[in-house]
Amino acid sequence: MPRSLIVYFSQTATTARVAEAIAAELRSAEYQVDLCNMKEQRAPDPGGYDLLGIGSPVYFYRPPFHFRDYLNGLPQLNGLPAFTFVLHGTYRGDTGTVIRHIMAGKGAKEVGYFHCRGADYFQGYLKQGYLFSPGHPTAEELYQAKAFGGEVAAHIAGKQYARPAEDSPPRVVYRLERFLSNRWLARHVYRRLFTVDKKKCTICGVCFSMCPTANITEGKGKYPTWGRNCLPCLTCQLKCPEDAIGSPMDWLMFRPFLIYNIRNASRDPSLDHARVIHSKGYTKLV
Repeated sequence: MPRSLIVYFSQTATTARVAEAIAAELRSAEYQVDLCNMKEQRAPDPGGYDLLGIGSPVYFYRPPFHFRDYLNGLPQLNGLPAFTFVLHGTYRGDTGTVIRHIMAGKGAKEVGYFHCRGADYFQGYLKQGYLFSPGHPTAEELYQAKAFGGEVAAHIAGKQYARPAEDSPPRVVYRLERFLSNRWLARHVYRRLFTVDKKKCTICGVCFSMCPTANITEGKGKYPTWGRNCLPCLTCQLKCPEDAIGSPMDWLMFRPFLIYNIRNASRDPSLDHARVIHSKGYTKLV
């Protein structure tokens, strides 16, 4: 029985649901499928597998930093069949293209590329009262993900593969936003701009446990402190049950970008959105 490894990163289960849908169809094609969510475990070596799947959400119009580290750290794949899937709440930019190029550079043989919407639990948008792509991936998108899994199996079995076109780069404004959220700034500047309101913080440990890179540790008085390995996903601020955490996204320099993004995405007929209230770790529909 051929073996498939699907490595993905999922914090809110949207990417995980697509990975599971793809895996279900591969199992129907008699593949043994191992799923690995990098939120919960270290990805195994792909050696010994006959197929590799790579799934990523879109963070600031690119793959998350640590996910790209994983890809760059892969050994030469020597023609190993591989597929990519991407989930995005608003615009994916060229996230898929970045991943596909890295995989090609590692010597993988591309056998599929899939993308769909995923609910966008980004603190910056939620704080302004907007949840983009609520309810995604939909039943139809999950059906398409299963069909994609079947297509991957068919391509490996000999069906001709027509390589999908590459994603277009994001607009200039989004590229500027991506630049302003780059890794150097996250490591050396933004990590210092996270704040804790000690009058609200109960040292409950939610931010420690929710951080996907274990970047938050105990500081003076056992209050959270941020290290150099921030994505920045803002999950700590998003999930804080006391609204005790402030982040760089609260700074005025980011507000014009949030307003621009929300205005464009909320007026885009191809995107769904809902008005919400986000408070103390919970998002509620208005």
